[in-house]
Amino acid sequence: MREWSAIILAGGKGKRLMPLTSLVPKPLVKVTNKPMVDYSIAHLIYADIKHIILALAWQGELIKEHIEQTWTSDRLGDVELECWVQESRGTADAYRLLIDEIDSDKIVVSMADIVTNLPMRDFMNFHSEKGGIATISMKTSESHTSQYGVVLLDKNRKIYLFLEKPAPMELYLSSMAQRTDLFLHTNIINTGIYCFKKDIANILHETNVMDFGGEVFPYLLENNYELYGYVKNYYWLDCGNAQTYKWANWDLLRKYAWPITPNGEEYDHVFVMGIINSGQNVTIEKPTCFGESVELYNRVKIKELTSIGHQVKIGEDSVIEKSVIWDNVNIGAGCKIIESIICDNCEIGNNVVLFNTIVAPNCKISDDKELRDKTIELGEQI
Repeated sequence: MREWSAIILAGGKGKRLMPLTSLVPKPLVKVTNKPMVDYSIAHLIYADIKHIILALAWQGELIKEHIEQTWTSDRLGDVELECWVQESRGTADAYRLLIDEIDSDKIVVSMADIVTNLPMRDFMNFHSEKGGIATISMKTSESHTSQYGVVLLDKNRKIYLFLEKPAPMELYLSSMAQRTDLFLHTNIINTGIYCFKKDIANILHETNVMDFGGEVFPYLLENNYELYGYVKNYYWLDCGNAQTYKWANWDLLRKYAWPITPNGEEYDHVFVMGIINSGQNVTIEKPTCFGESVELYNRVKIKELTSIGHQVKIGEDSVIEKSVIWDNVNIGAGCKIIESIICDNCEIGNNVVLFNTIVAPNCKISDDKELRDKTIELGEQI
């Protein structure tokens, strides 16, 4: 029997990320030219986990096709990577449906729609040392995080109270909080990566719990199971909406998530996957990244924190800044694209100004349009 295996939960619909997820599932949305699910797989392989299962649901066949094309046996080596398309009713239910496929003493559960440099092997070792049935990965946050919940820990990081969605203060302060060795935290985020003993399978079989955060962890505490919190200050971002998605691209370009970096070879903070055909007096600032077959015409300016995908053409005198351009996009001459997202297969006319605008796949924007703080839906022509 193996010591460790892993499950990546990749079944969500990505509704909050619409219209970016109009045609692709959230795990295949690219951050600096790499699908988020690929970051998750690489993260686990780097931690020396040899058996990884992807729990797929929504558009699962698309993800499976991507995995089979990208993660070939030559690339995986001795790592076994499986895809299972299933209809689950929650994070814990997705695990429940895969119990018979797991042959290890310990299991990591990760997510396919986050970007993080959580020190995974350190997290796994912490779980082994503590010996509890489950360990939750957590990170400290400088901002007020009431939306993330509260946790009551002792100095050994054992959890005594865990609330995913906190109620008013008086409801969770209890006699335990009077103990001098317990600490109530309201600035800790549950980052959605967990370690479990294989015994968790028995609990999932015996109960009808569906969600880890809202049901499984409270159940474990109520029934006196040992639950621990691994608390560190590492990079983590849930790309749940368009704004955090832009932040994730900017953060990877700034190397905030090191050793996770954008796709491509690095040339002094510019990441390049293929040949850039450029005209005269083209300016490329750093940090930026480029996919394959990019064409930049005369006097184009690619300013900082810009991610450009594959088969992208940018007309002369256009300026792109702090924006994410996907694949097969044609941008005309004299355009200004600032803090915007342009998805696959879009045509942008000449002298177009986009500021904080999201352009869904297959859209066309005519010459001389100025759009600020707008969302252009799938296939629209403006």
